[in-house]
Amino acid sequence: MPRYILFSFCLIFFFSNNVQAYFSYGTADTSSGYCNLTSFKFGQVKVGEEKYDNSRCELATCTEGHYKIDRCMEIPDFDENRCDVFMESGTDIYYPDCCPVVVCEKKDFYNLAFQFFWHF
Repeated sequence: MPRYILFSFCLIFFFSNNVQAYFSYGTADTSSGYCNLTSFKFGQVKVGEEKYDNSRCELATCTEGHYKIDRCMEIPDFDENRCDVFMESGTDIYYPDCCPVVVCEKKDFYNLAFQFFWHF
């Protein structure tokens, strides 16, 4: 039984730390008290607040004079016979928990990670 509990904690740690994400950052006129993020499909976001879009798994943050949009990375190519994609969805799942996670056999996971990080 303790082995199963340890295994469960390892899985939780694995999934919580393998989300690949990136962000866009820029300046914004916040003299109105809002960031105009309509071009990012977030509309008006009040200074000091965050706004989630669960359908796209994105997070917009507005600070004085700046905005930040957090997104999930695209899923790299992988061997569907040895890897699976896990993704949580729902109205109560927010960025970054809604980002897809690719899980492979150990050997393939390292190859996938190598391809992903050296692709750029």
